Amino acid sequence: MKRFVSSILRPFDLVVLMALLVCLAGLLGSAETATADTALTQDQTVSVGLANAELNGRSLIREIAILRDPVGTMTIDAMGGQTFKPSGKMITEGYTGDAFWVRLTVLPAPGGAETVLVVRPPTFDRVTLYAPDEDDPGRWVARTLGGRVAVGTEEWASSLRGFGIEPKPEGTVYYLRLETMGSFTAYIEALPKFAAYRKGLLLDFVQITYLSMMLVLMLWSLRMAILIREGLFAWFAVLQAAWIFHNVFFFGYISLAAPNLLQEAVFMIYRSAVICASALSIVFHRVLLRRFDPHWATLRLLEAMILIILVAFVIFWVGDRTTALRINGLTIAATPFVFFAAAFTARTSASPGLRVMRIIYAILSGALLLWVLTLVGLFHIGTFTLYGTMIHGTATGVLMAIILHLHAQNLLAEAQRAQTALAALQERRAIEEEQKHTLMRFIDMLTHETKNAMAVINMSVSAPNFGARQRSRVSDAIRDLTTVIDRCNQSVQLDNVEQSITLVACDPALILREACSTHLAAERTVLRAPERLALHSDPVLLRVILSNLIENALKYSPVGSRVDVALAKSPEGRVEITVENEVGQTGLPDPARVFERYYRSPRALSQIGSGLGLYLVQGLVRILGGGIAYEPDAGRVRFRLWLPC
Repeated sequence: MKRFVSSILRPFDLVVLMALLVCLAGLLGSAETATADTALTQDQTVSVGLANAELNGRSLIREIAILRDPVGTMTIDAMGGQTFKPSGKMITEGYTGDAFWVRLTVLPAPGGAETVLVVRPPTFDRVTLYAPDEDDPGRWVARTLGGRVAVGTEEWASSLRGFGIEPKPEGTVYYLRLETMGSFTAYIEALPKFAAYRKGLLLDFVQITYLSMMLVLMLWSLRMAILIREGLFAWFAVLQAAWIFHNVFFFGYISLAAPNLLQEAVFMIYRSAVICASALSIVFHRVLLRRFDPHWATLRLLEAMILIILVAFVIFWVGDRTTALRINGLTIAATPFVFFAAAFTARTSASPGLRVMRIIYAILSGALLLWVLTLVGLFHIGTFTLYGTMIHGTATGVLMAIILHLHAQNLLAEAQRAQTALAALQERRAIEEEQKHTLMRFIDMLTHETKNAMAVINMSVSAPNFGARQRSRVSDAIRDLTTVIDRCNQSVQLDNVEQSITLVACDPALILREACSTHLAAERTVLRAPERLALHSDPVLLRVILSNLIENALKYSPVGSRVDVALAKSPEGRVEITVENEVGQTGLPDPARVFERYYRSPRALSQIGSGLGLYLVQGLVRILGGGIAYEPDAGRVRFRLWLPC
């Protein structure tokens, strides 16, 4: 589990990685700026301050006007008699399929710097600039961006699309003809060349950072999909990959990366990517929202929207492309309302929670609504109109990443709970197995000892003359069997922690004398003990301990041999009791197993016994706060125990 937790990419890791990517983008931007600065002439360098001052004051474009060309057949020669509508630098018309003419009056850059006319975004199918012919007044020189003209032959090889122009001091009138099969949004500005370079680098910095963020989200979700095996993360990774592919085209980087790729092919792939990304986006949201059990009608709407977009994709390749893109755009325009309805009709709380999901989808639906309204040309909101795709991608990526991150946290918490429950189950199973094994050993021991006792009794009873000797053997067998049963009961109490203790002042010497005298072979015990020795302990448990030790010594020592029992007070202030005897026919017990439950040396199995005596002694001594040690030495068996006073 620790390895699983450490392998998941946490938010802190994302922040660190994002910081590195931003720094990398900044370094690239700085390098490009340095290259641009190196390429400037001395006159251009002097004019930088003037150019910046001019840009901070007023634009180099003095006038902008627009004319719609629905049929697309108007020529530059007919522009003089047309009525243009005044416009700002931002032009938004939505999905029209029409061509547009833009009339510009441009002033020269200050300080004699070159002037660049920039047209954004770089996704127009064709951009044609008509500049007056200085050698032949009344005629126009046409220059084209897009179509079948490769980027390498353009005057302005950058992700920014534009033309180098030379306006006169009083201003020069230019015409732009703009064509696109997608949503018509144009931002036109005239800049000194150095300022255009700087703006291009700034845009590259922002766009590369944005793409890096999407790449990080894609890799994070892909990693989560592999680790957690949750399909939702896989769908998010696919969606992020689709948007990255789409944005590489939208930002114009594909033309820089593959300059020999015809622009007509670039735009066909780009428009296809737009439709595919739209479909994948709805698929992902349907998978996510479905977990919360929204109203069935909202799920059917999402499915219908996916189907409509797929139909639009087919139309794009076999029919009217503008119509297909318009269908796709109108379908996307409905998504904020459907997402909002699905979120607020949900009836089941799933990870990361119904309330969290609704809040995030409310924010997402609002941001998405602003984007689609500008996309279809209903209105524009400054920068949002121009960078709506990037803003929408950021909002969607971040908000969905928040949901997925919270979902991943819940999954991780559930996994930890499951792991804990599994560990507890395994531990319980191990305990049960140990208890089962112990019970089987107990039954085997009890069966064996009972059979031995019954065999002795049966043999004695079956003797022809049932005399005193036979009665003694029967009595001993019954006594030994009773001892086995008593020790089994004491073992059960000890294992179940049911053993209660009562600490009182007692005389250990007196308890030792009683323990020695209760055995049949009491005359074999030799007790050395002071007259009085104070001990604060439980006399009942102490009697059980000492009786077991003395009984073992008498039972397993040679017949007629002496058992030495000593009581003394150690220098450490403890009471020490030693029970020592000679080694009998059973031999020395195994020091590693002598206190193990049910352990009896192989040669001791001929006598009735439970194998619980020393196990009980050790357990009870620990309960009383003392200790016991087995110390075999030169043919003698010695047990030494100590108790606190």
